[in-house]
Amino acid sequence: MAQSAVTRTTPRRPLFRAFHVEATAFLCEIINAAERLREARAFDGSTPFRFDRQHELLATIERCGGAPTFSDLGRRLRISRQAARKLALAAEKRGVVELFTVHDDRRAIQVALTPVGRRALDGARMPQFAWLFTLLGGLEPHVMRETGRVLRVIRQRLERDARERRNARSAR
Repeated sequence: MAQSAVTRTTPRRPLFRAFHVEATAFLCEIINAAERLREARAFDGSTPFRFDRQHELLATIERCGGAPTFSDLGRRLRISRQAARKLALAAEKRGVVELFTVHDDRRAIQVALTPVGRRALDGARMPQFAWLFTLLGGLEPHVMRETGRVLRVIRQRLERDARERRNARSAR
């Protein structure tokens, strides 16, 4: 084979290297901020955001837009049907959900939020104003909206990717 008469004097640089570095740093900063938010404490020592199983259960029921069954909850929470049942029964004892049977299939049990559960979910979404103001003070509303939009796009793309992966796995 004949070697090319033209030799490169500068080494090849990967395409989009600057973008890759900035994008990686950006995503790492989002991850670090999310971890710090999980660990954050309000002025009184309480957690300003709820990440426990009960809150996750209540939020999942709300996202379902109705009254999911134990199987639906298990699928959405990525736990077994039995584990979802156990969570729902414990939540019923606390009065945040109610259980009832389905008209068509008396064996299936649905889970719905009670007014107490809705208030608990709403309260978990509203951290103390003084804490929020201290954390976000100085950020203009338009900056928060734009950053929220960017984070929402990233979340939606990640959710779409996860959905496509699940569909591809189930198609096999």
